[in-house]
Amino acid sequence: MKKQRQRRPLILLRPVPRETPLHRVWAGTKVTAAAVLSVVVSFQPSWAGLGVIVGVLLAGLLVARIPRGVVPTIPWWVFAFLVFFGVINAVGGGIDAYIRGTLLGVALLVLASLVGWTTRLSDLVDALPVLLAPLRMFRVPVDEWVTTCALALRVLPTIRGELRMLFAARRLRGRAGIPSPRGSWNEVIDAVGAVASVSMRQVRDLGDALSVRGPRPVARTWPRLGTGDLVVALVVVAACIAVRILG
Repeated sequence: MKKQRQRRPLILLRPVPRETPLHRVWAGTKVTAAAVLSVVVSFQPSWAGLGVIVGVLLAGLLVARIPRGVVPTIPWWVFAFLVFFGVINAVGGGIDAYIRGTLLGVALLVLASLVGWTTRLSDLVDALPVLLAPLRMFRVPVDEWVTTCALALRVLPTIRGELRMLFAARRLRGRAGIPSPRGSWNEVIDAVGAVASVSMRQVRDLGDALSVRGPRPVARTWPRLGTGDLVVALVVVAACIAVRILG
């Protein structure tokens, strides 16, 4: 009997343990570079622009030495949806725009994943006060925003572990009888309810802990930029100029 290949799970906000120049770049530099590239290419999603951002992504993946195992197993129904809407757009005469839009979405997803694969959560949390500091001039509650984002980022690993245990328990329980659309829908509803229950419990425990500890000021640690940050900035500027000229 042929052994079934194990599916690779989706890994979010978990850095790949490497010592590469891209890992040593400040988190704020990587977030800013990803945001600038996303905006520039989204406004000019031409084939040339897509080629430029794909080249930047390939260079980043090679420099960071990202292994193939971090890419999750894509379900068959994702390809089925892409083919279905591709046929519809081909009949309507918009296949070129559809392909460019799909490639742009994939490129932006890989770009965001590259930041997550090369950045620790603690570094990302420390970079938020510096990135949002200019908004203080407009009397924006930056400290409250930073505290909320920091708590959300720090609690994600805990919730992720709870959800992994929850879905593992559901898989061990098995599915009795022949699966039907109604039974599958009921399982989806049960899974959503369990996820909401686990998340609410984590939020309640975190709220109780914060109430006991009391408010804490947001620490702003100014980064020490190095050669890697300068190289990333130059690559982003060159890519934006190339997209503007070629697009």
